[in-house]
Amino acid sequence: MKASDKGYKIAIVGLGYVGLPLFCLFSKHYACVGLDKDKIRINYLNEAIDYRECDKHRNIRQALQRSTLTSSYSDLRECNIFIVCVPTGTDAQNQPDLTPLKNVCKSLSNILKEGDIVIFESTVFPGATEEICVPILEEGSSMKINKGFTVGYSPERINVGDNIHTLENVRKIVSGSTPHARDVIANVYQSVLKENVVVASSIKIAEAAKMYENVQRDVVIALANEFADYCRAESIDINEVTDCAATKWNFNDVRPGMVGGHCIGVDPYYLLNRATIKGVDLPLVSQSRKTNEKKVTSVADRILDIVSEKESAKILLLGFSYKKNCADIRNTKVAEIIKILEARGIDVECYDPLVNIEQVKREYSISLLPTKPDLRLYDSIIIMVNHSEFLEMQNSNKFDGKVIHLRNFL
Repeated sequence: MKASDKGYKIAIVGLGYVGLPLFCLFSKHYACVGLDKDKIRINYLNEAIDYRECDKHRNIRQALQRSTLTSSYSDLRECNIFIVCVPTGTDAQNQPDLTPLKNVCKSLSNILKEGDIVIFESTVFPGATEEICVPILEEGSSMKINKGFTVGYSPERINVGDNIHTLENVRKIVSGSTPHARDVIANVYQSVLKENVVVASSIKIAEAAKMYENVQRDVVIALANEFADYCRAESIDINEVTDCAATKWNFNDVRPGMVGGHCIGVDPYYLLNRATIKGVDLPLVSQSRKTNEKKVTSVADRILDIVSEKESAKILLLGFSYKKNCADIRNTKVAEIIKILEARGIDVECYDPLVNIEQVKREYSISLLPTKPDLRLYDSIIIMVNHSEFLEMQNSNKFDGKVIHLRNFL
């Protein structure tokens, strides 16, 4: 008997960049309820519009034929599997902020029934599920873990804007608080995925694997950023150096860059906080974070060096999202660049056709240009994000020789 035949009703809590694709995928096989506390977002999604992507989500309308959306936890009472996909960010001191996750656990605890399974996809430090989430679920539900309800952890592996490594095509790690919960979770995920799931022996192993994935990426980018500074001192091109080095089969082809987004620029702080609690020093991880954060300031300084050569310079930044060809603005470093330039009295404007400009205004207090600008009005044009549209403009010579690519400042 397939997992989809066993009468599971699945709740997806948090309908962002991780939760919404999960809701659409699971809805192909199960009756699901998607929950998000943002009532405006729910209203849009009920019209099959994902305003964060500034477009209609191709799978939402199909999902709604079988599943429903809500902002009320009372609508989840008939569900028996709950998948939590809320953001886990950091505060102003780069300390883990688990407030959204704790709030979800408290709300879920009021509707948990005997036999229910709660699966967490939100990125956390190893131990967080069992040490932070479980006690909240126990207190509110008046049940004990593995006696009344069980939990699991399956770290998200969504790569926003990637049409190759999609949710269905990427192997998922699964774990559970009991062998039975682990097997149920593995079967449920396997029923919707094309690739085989990876079964971790414990929840903490699964949590640590997610940490390791993102911390490793942060460290490698930091090395690329450091080597780029060295190449600049030698007056050689880091990209050509990398092209040559990448001809060796075991070289990791990673380019320098500003590390934004909700994973690589955030998760190492979770690990560093946990390591401190455990009395473990992680100097390489710590220095990598400092190196990558410092890159933002050095890029801004190099832009200022060029702009300061012109009186009353007006510059245009093309691209605001944290990565190419996507609308995701979480932890985008372009926002920091803009504020540094403005603080130095530079007249700077920014255009990005992919992002939601109302969301940018709301979250960063930055006003983006609503329509494609007249490029003749600017002294310098800097491509901050490699959106295909910008590269096409560059190749068609529409920049009139004024364009500078971000790679020249890295």
